[in-house]
Amino acid sequence: MMTLRRFIWLPWARKWLYLEAAFWLLVSWGLVRGLPFRVWSSRLGEQRSADVDLVAGEVEDPRVAPICRCIESINARLGGRLTCLMLAMAAHWMLRRRSIASSLVLGTLAERQPDKSLKLKAHAWIHHGSGVVLGGKTGEEYSPISCFVHVRSAARGQSR
Repeated sequence: MMTLRRFIWLPWARKWLYLEAAFWLLVSWGLVRGLPFRVWSSRLGEQRSADVDLVAGEVEDPRVAPICRCIESINARLGGRLTCLMLAMAAHWMLRRRSIASSLVLGTLAERQPDKSLKLKAHAWIHHGSGVVLGGKTGEEYSPISCFVHVRSAARGQSR
């Protein structure tokens, strides 16, 4: 009940941001849970190798932090049930909608178990400007294997 009361008192711009984040999280949840990766991966942007510095020349946009906070807040209210890929997909689509350059990076980590076997872990994060803006707390030790890039229209012609 307290969450609903806080939401009602938010400014309209922030309410729309939360509603949009909830929509994209719902879409990403449905895609990840319902369809194979190969079916919807083309919707993430232009796939490139693990070179995440493709958008490093971009200036940091102040709209990025509120978007990431909204997504993380909704996930916290849901008890952390959404995966890092779902969160990264929603953020990537919200940034693309605002023509903000970003990379959705997929990485892996091989971890040795106590019984000497290897366990492969996967993680997804969003890279914007000079650093990681979503999923970076645990993504530092992961090795990037692929990334999906969205570059603004004006910057696209310069990068090729």
